[in-house]
Amino acid sequence: MSSYLFGLSAALLGNIVIGTGQCLQKYGLNKLQREWENTRALYLEGGGSSSTSITGASSSMYATTVDIRARGSSVSHGTGNHGIIAGSPATTKKTDGPRPRYTSAAWVTGLLLNYSGEMFGNSVALSYLSASAVAPLGIVSVVVSVLLASRFLGERITAQQRYGFTIISLGVACVLLVAPRRSAAADAVQFVEVVSQSGVLKVFGGLYVVQAALITLIRRGHRSLFMYVLVAAIFGSMNVMASKMLTMFVRLKLAFSGIPNPADVAFYGASGAAVARPLLLGLTLPQMIAAACLALSVVGQESFRQQALGSYSAMEFQPVFFATYNVVATLTGLVLFRELDGLAHAAVFFSVFAIGIALVVYGSRFLQKARAVELPSHIRLQTDHMRSPGYHTKSQ
Repeated sequence: MSSYLFGLSAALLGNIVIGTGQCLQKYGLNKLQREWENTRALYLEGGGSSSTSITGASSSMYATTVDIRARGSSVSHGTGNHGIIAGSPATTKKTDGPRPRYTSAAWVTGLLLNYSGEMFGNSVALSYLSASAVAPLGIVSVVVSVLLASRFLGERITAQQRYGFTIISLGVACVLLVAPRRSAAADAVQFVEVVSQSGVLKVFGGLYVVQAALITLIRRGHRSLFMYVLVAAIFGSMNVMASKMLTMFVRLKLAFSGIPNPADVAFYGASGAAVARPLLLGLTLPQMIAAACLALSVVGQESFRQQALGSYSAMEFQPVFFATYNVVATLTGLVLFRELDGLAHAAVFFSVFAIGIALVVYGSRFLQKARAVELPSHIRLQTDHMRSPGYHTKSQ
């Protein structure tokens, strides 16, 4: 099997695992939601007074889960017991929302699958493929999650979703058709040459300056969807580039034991990296800085994604983030690793790549629309119950 097909297979398998993990997380959250609603129903049937808020379903392109926002809501109880069943959960614990998600074994298992798919799937693929081929394949996890939810969670795949799947498949095919197929480095000598000539310190330094400026603007009140998306996308692209260098280093070190660490090469050059000495815990200063930057990029990306999702719906955020993230990650990878062969190749690549990303974003909006309209059955039933006249009479 060629290195291109191996990397492609690793990315596909990794995203299948991630999609499975997302479905498990959704199952766990749905179970917590039903448990909470049953507890609350026992209390309401016992005649308690309640002021409640019903949560909706919020879907994410990378984590198709129910957004339990009622966690922060409160439920006020009457002073009398009015026939509440002794020993029931409603008499012993305030029903102020579902249990924390980390108490669900299914949710924790899904989270572990997500990280496993990223580590052993996408990270391995990045050591063989260009980021322009790996990043767009993240949409596979969304498709897998929707299909599994239809099969095991009873969610219906609509005609809109089928249409979206078709458009997404065409978009991914366009990207894979023009993505660079050669590895950035096939041996130790080439790897050291690529890292030392990549200008990674200048690129990452420039990106951190841009991030500092954008975050300052956000802190001063210049908040918009695109600002959050751009910051999260830049952090994501830095994570991809660092992961690509690290996984290439690990893969080549198995065959070439004397290969220097890419962080040392970037700081000291090829000759200086060969004599670099550990400073703490077996790590050199450049390696410690690289590890801190990698951790910062992971935390920063997730932090600004969550801030954006707290102000904007997943339907607004995810398509814009997906397109921006892929463009930034692709451009950063092409600048660092010089994966295009001449201007003609660059013109064809960017033209077809833009069409592919546009098709994926367009198709993903149909998945988002379908999930925004179709609530899980237990939430639909609970909403209907809350709207019924009998409920309002009982709760007064």
